[in-house]
Amino acid sequence: MIYLISEQTLKKYSLINDNVDTCYILPAIQLAQETGLQVLIGSSLLNKLCEMVENNSLTADYKKLLDDYIANYLIYKTMAEIQIPLYGKFRNAGIIQSQDTQTQQIDLKNIQYLIDYYDYKATFYGNRLTDFLCAYSSKYPEYTKSTKNDIPAQKEDYKTTLNI
Repeated sequence: MIYLISEQTLKKYSLINDNVDTCYILPAIQLAQETGLQVLIGSSLLNKLCEMVENNSLTADYKKLLDDYIANYLIYKTMAEIQIPLYGKFRNAGIIQSQDTQTQQIDLKNIQYLIDYYDYKATFYGNRLTDFLCAYSSKYPEYTKSTKNDIPAQKEDYKTTLNI
């Protein structure tokens, strides 16, 4: 799996503490890329970016897209995705909540609030990303290209979460 943001980037630009284990971070980044980013930019552009990152062959235009638009989206989408895995841990005995004597975990209602909070931020950056790609689609031909098995890019009006 190629990650478009690193664990270090996530920890540097988010509120994730340095002691959060990689086993929680990488699956959250993967989910953010596959279920969030892929819908916004489409499979073709996601695959192109992953290929360029893997081969260390990012051009200036793709680096700008990644650094200025995609990274911000992925940071906040990953923050939304990681909340539940950090809340409950899967063990042989079932799903548990670990608790240190010096800390107190928040309840599931507050976890949902955090998920919504970070999803809202991700939506903001996703909208910026979509606007940028629509305005400069000629620089990113994969954005408008999709094959039968691809997930096409979402080029519609803004999407937002609704909180009641």
